[in-house]
Amino acid sequence: MMKRSLGRKVYVYFVIIIVLTLMTVGITGYWRSAMELEDQYGGLLTQIVDNVVHETDLYLKNYERATVSILTSPIVKEALDLPRGVSYYTSETAIKTSVFQPVLINNPEISMAYIVGYNGFTATDFNVHIVTFNYKGFEEYIEQLRDDDQLDGKLKIQDSGFLDGHLTLVRKLADRTSAKEFKGIMGFELRIGELNTLWKGIKLGNSGYFFIVNDRGKILYHPDPQQIGKQLDGEQYLTVQANKNRIFELSGEPGRMFFARKSDYSGWTLVASMSLSEQRKPISDLRQTTIVVGVLTLLLASFLAYRFGQSIIRPVRLLESGMRQTEKGQWTRVPLTGSRDEMDQLISSYNTMVARLEELVERVYETELHNQENLLKRHLAEFQSLQLQINPHFLYNTLEIIICYAVIQKSGEIKEIVRSLSYMLRYSIRTDLEEITVANELKHVLYFMDIMKYRIQRDFEIDVQVPPNLLLNSMVRLTLQPLVENVFKHAFRLGIKDSHAIVMEAWQDDTDFYLSVRDNGCGMEPETLSKWNERLQRSREEKPGTQPASEGSIGLLNVHSRIQMVFGEQYGLSLQSTAGLGTTVTIRMPAPGAMTDSSAKKVI
Repeated sequence: MMKRSLGRKVYVYFVIIIVLTLMTVGITGYWRSAMELEDQYGGLLTQIVDNVVHETDLYLKNYERATVSILTSPIVKEALDLPRGVSYYTSETAIKTSVFQPVLINNPEISMAYIVGYNGFTATDFNVHIVTFNYKGFEEYIEQLRDDDQLDGKLKIQDSGFLDGHLTLVRKLADRTSAKEFKGIMGFELRIGELNTLWKGIKLGNSGYFFIVNDRGKILYHPDPQQIGKQLDGEQYLTVQANKNRIFELSGEPGRMFFARKSDYSGWTLVASMSLSEQRKPISDLRQTTIVVGVLTLLLASFLAYRFGQSIIRPVRLLESGMRQTEKGQWTRVPLTGSRDEMDQLISSYNTMVARLEELVERVYETELHNQENLLKRHLAEFQSLQLQINPHFLYNTLEIIICYAVIQKSGEIKEIVRSLSYMLRYSIRTDLEEITVANELKHVLYFMDIMKYRIQRDFEIDVQVPPNLLLNSMVRLTLQPLVENVFKHAFRLGIKDSHAIVMEAWQDDTDFYLSVRDNGCGMEPETLSKWNERLQRSREEKPGTQPASEGSIGLLNVHSRIQMVFGEQYGLSLQSTAGLGTTVTIRMPAPGAMTDSSAKKVI
């Protein structure tokens, strides 16, 4: 009874979830799809109308550009400035040859071009053969254009031309000295059939179409030739004018949607139409498909929900006791029931999973410990390798001095050199961990200078400006002596002069402790200084002991790497140098009170 109750609950819950999901997805999908389709059709109408308006305007503007050569022609200006009653034959011939012919050849759609001056001058030319030209009708047409108050120096499009089936593109010609004083009229007779060819290529589905009306409601273009030239009835014209740039319905055209856009250039209004039934057919098909697929999916999902519910109820019940043991985070194996069916297979898989997870956790823990141990050993080996990487040439040279003094004479110099060398060797080769202070490092530099005075054959004192309260600050072993040695090797490489000096300074702020070694030697060129600073920046990427000594002193990189290994990558050396003035090497270390647990290591 308990099993059937639980199975029924699982099945009911699954069915409810499936039904809600299907209803939500189906209704939402249908609603969104219907909205998207309506928006797409509206957008399609808008895009098509915009494209047609744009293409039509471009087509007409092309002929406006054709009038520029006529307006700027000096021959036209001279003809319009001629006094009334003189012979115009020469000027008329020149205008036909030099002005009209290039325009007519480049624009075969223009049937006729003409210029009529208020002084009686007239020039016409044709692209087509007109058997009997109505000169009287042409003069009356020109008079109408002359009396048109809306016609000015800009190009105007007359939707009914002088020639049948033509548009008139006309503008008044102004005096160059006064834009308000006109001297004549220039016009083109353009075949409207060329525009009809452009408009006929536009498709709006199986039953869609569009038409063009002027600002007075006269139909200039319609797919039905019988409608061309007719007038929209008053109600339709008012509806088109009131609903520009949006979707609307038109009286006398049931079951259709319209969109209108007016061209600012030509003044024409283009109206596109599509059938509502054609638009809604995909939506109807989508609704029918959604219902059929939803019903079939519901039946199949209900059956699968029942089977799925039964398949998960039994193993959940059998594993319930074992899973309770894992609630506390303990990996507990579930005993087999002995039935040797899917139940035991599931329990066996669960037990195998628990055993493997437990084994993997132990391996990960052991591997992490092993990796940490190896990392510590690696750091220690790198540190010892860096510390032992001391330039042997100094020691060899010192031994040569000892031998020479021992051969030549017995003196206290040999004792002093050997004593200083002995201290330096003991100090440098020790690898045990102990606290090193600024005082220890200065003492090491002192013994180094005791030996150097015999190498350079003169006394040389270092100006140490270290406050007494900083002498017990901790630092890394063998950091000052390599810097001093670099001064003699590189800064004073041309010999020691009386003006040469080395100054050591120390200071600290709230977070950092600084030691600097400054000399007044030869300094570095900007390129060399930039190169060294870049090497110090990337020194952690290079393996310890691989820096080539040929590129400069190995001591700088050695000291820099050991300081970073002890205190962290934000610490180390920095160089400032000016060619001919000297170099300053600054050691940055954490101040004693600012050292954190991660950076407060025992220095070596």
